[in-house]
Amino acid sequence: MRTLRFIAAMGVAAVLQFAGMQLFPWFTLAVDFFLVIAVFNAMDGSTLAGILGGCLAGLLTDALTGGPFGLFGFANTVVGYGTATAALRLVIQRASSSLLVFCLAAAAQQAVVLALALLLLPTPGAPDMRWIAVKVATTGMLGLGLYLGRGRFLRRMDGWRRAKTAKIRFGR
Repeated sequence: MRTLRFIAAMGVAAVLQFAGMQLFPWFTLAVDFFLVIAVFNAMDGSTLAGILGGCLAGLLTDALTGGPFGLFGFANTVVGYGTATAALRLVIQRASSSLLVFCLAAAAQQAVVLALALLLLPTPGAPDMRWIAVKVATTGMLGLGLYLGRGRFLRRMDGWRRAKTAKIRFGR
């Protein structure tokens, strides 16, 4: 069930990312829906899910952006594993801590991408720090929204389950 939810979320992220790229040429510099889904998937502490989810998210990013294939695949795999490992050791129960996790994951992704570009590409372009700051902020806000939305959904489902339980009444 979890795998199906992740694949569905990646499908929605692909549609949103593609639509954003068609509307705004700078969209991929500012927003990465795949990273948000990968980090959210890894926040439960499963390192395998973090690695596989990060790898899939990164490869989809590489496929849509047209950059060097595997660059974001490797970076998001590292970020997914790092997020899952951190989630095993830290308790993330507040919205502010989830915001921090998403922002740090985006910053780590950009650092890994920059390091790989410097090591592997013959003429790496220097990234604009303003776009990196924007991507970190948007990833944090999107992740926070996803985290809060999931919490609200789970509370509503719990309330619905409690209200739905049949109450046994003995009448005369």
